[in-house]
Order: sequence, then structure tokens, then C-alpha cells
Amino acid sequence: MGSISFTYTDSRGNTAEWVVEHWKESGRYLQGVCVVDEKYRTFRKDRIDRYLGEGEATVTQPYTPPPPKIETRPEICFTGFSKATRASLEELATRRDMLVRKSVTKSLAFLCCGPNAGPVKIQTARDQGCFILSHEALLTMLETGEIPDEY
Repeated sequence: MGSISFTYTDSRGNTAEWVVEHWKESGRYLQGVCVVDEKYRTFRKDRIDRYLGEGEATVTQPYTPPPPKIETRPEICFTGFSKATRASLEELATRRDMLVRKSVTKSLAFLCCGPNAGPVKIQTARDQGCFILSHEALLTMLETGEIPDEY
């Protein structure tokens, strides 16, 4: 393809006119070589303010919605509790929009420990930077949003 011109606002709020050669569409993106510095560039279509000249007519999907926002939920794992208590705590965490895990995972934020929690699992979670909570500390955190200093 030839060249395409447009005004573009980047993620920092800077707006500039761009002329790009050898461009192609790739889903939500437009990619090509900038005529000024001859570097390969990638532009998000939802950040293109307007196409100049015949630009809009040559693009298959000129305006696409922004990419979906990835919503992360805090991950929690329960260990050392009876089956019934664990099920109750897992249900509570799920209702509070937490993601319950059965083991210590890379993205784990909290390890809630009962009276029979194993030292290896606790150490693994600590090594990953997880918050270690007691049952009572978890309830306080869910109620107030704060992790108690002592528990």
C-alpha cells in the first residue's frame, strides 16, 4: 500500500500528524514505516483522531473500540482449615469478588491460614510477597479494607 496520513493522540496526550508508508491494518492497530524517521511504528486505531486526505477511505475498519480493560481480582488461597470452614471462607471471598485458588500461584495476593497450615506453603507464599492472614484478619480486611497490624 502507499502512504496514509492522520492525526494521532498518544497515551501521554501528545497529538501529532503522522504520515506512514507501507502500512497495514492488524486488528485494532495500524502499522507502518514513518516517513520522517523511517522507523517502524504501531498505532492504536482508537487513538487516531482523524484521517487526512483519502486515509479513511483506504482503511477497512477506520474506527475500532479501544481494547478491553483487563480487570484483575485479588487472588486468595485458604490452607489449614477444616473442609467446612474452608468452603465457607471460599464462598465469602467469591462474594467479595476475589478469585479463589487451591494452591499458591504466581499472582496470589493473600494466603489465609488456619490452625493446620503447613509451613512450606506459608514460606512459598511469603517468598512470593503474599500477605499472610488469619481467619480473623481476613474478616477485618473484608469489612474495613485494611489489613490489621496484629493478628
